[in-house]
Amino acid sequence: MVRHYWNLHSPLEQSLEQKNYVVSDIALSRFNLNVSSFGTIRSLFALLLFCLLPLVTMGQAWTKEEGKLYTKISYGSSTASEQYTFDGRQKEYADNVPENAFFDRSIYLYGELGLTPDLTLIGGLPFKRVIVRDAAFRYRTFALGNAQIGARYSLNDLFGTKGTSESFAANVALSIPLGYTRNLTPSVGSGQIDAELNGSWGHSFYPFPGYAQAGIGYRYRSTIYNLSTAIDCQEGIDKNCFADSKPVYTDDLVAGIEGGVTIANRVLIQGLARVNWSLKQPDVGFTVSNPIPTRQRFLKVGMGLGVALWQGIGVSGQMFFTPTGLNTVKSTDIFLGIDYTFNAFSPKGESEGE
Repeated sequence: MVRHYWNLHSPLEQSLEQKNYVVSDIALSRFNLNVSSFGTIRSLFALLLFCLLPLVTMGQAWTKEEGKLYTKISYGSSTASEQYTFDGRQKEYADNVPENAFFDRSIYLYGELGLTPDLTLIGGLPFKRVIVRDAAFRYRTFALGNAQIGARYSLNDLFGTKGTSESFAANVALSIPLGYTRNLTPSVGSGQIDAELNGSWGHSFYPFPGYAQAGIGYRYRSTIYNLSTAIDCQEGIDKNCFADSKPVYTDDLVAGIEGGVTIANRVLIQGLARVNWSLKQPDVGFTVSNPIPTRQRFLKVGMGLGVALWQGIGVSGQMFFTPTGLNTVKSTDIFLGIDYTFNAFSPKGESEGE
């Protein structure tokens, strides 16, 4: 982990950065890519790559086709000049700083692997680069954040919806710190392990090229801090850290809804909304030096655009706004990514080259 803080009156004050947020997306229709004579090598590469890839915080209703691997690398940018206080008022993110003062410029790896027709493995990895500033200084930290590992299991057999336009799935995930220092200014994560379980419903409007899906879940915020570290810090003296109090984070309800239309089997247009609702009412504000609230509530709304290019390769972009919240950053979040879908292995009963 590397971090810096700079005096804002120095020549280094020119470049600025953003926030911790990973978005889900539903894949466009892709061209199928058959496994060639290099299939075994590519399958091993795919499995190694999958071990490094990131996770959606809001689950989806459809599992991946058996043997398919969806991979994506995204650049995320969140920027804010304001925050919502614990009682819902809007104020400057940092006192006496009317311009942007919170920046997150991060890279996300993400993957989904269809292990069986009903089971999809999910993984994610963010490389976080977070910058905050106050009236005197600018602080920057960059490090690997929380890895995400999880799975999605189809519930269509349970609900009798297999082969229909409806789809149901359960999603489970763990968020695991990768050894970063949790009390630097600013931290790239809260430092403890989280677990999430949610259920999702989806509907295809075929033959109309559109879909809708919604989900609701529960995020358990543990007090297990063993996988992150802390440094000794004297607040008020050391400028690059804050006291490590190992706070108790409140569990959250999470929900989302989205819909999309595909044009010419190539361009996907999406509308999206996400909700995070801490079970306990926020009652203490977060600090500029540590922008990770123990309790927060917010609504994110946005739009997405994806384009299928060639042979399983696609590009996408999503933008989110924060129209309301409690004890959270009022950020604008932009994600730009490139993805690749291919056959990592042949389904049972099929041989390579069929």
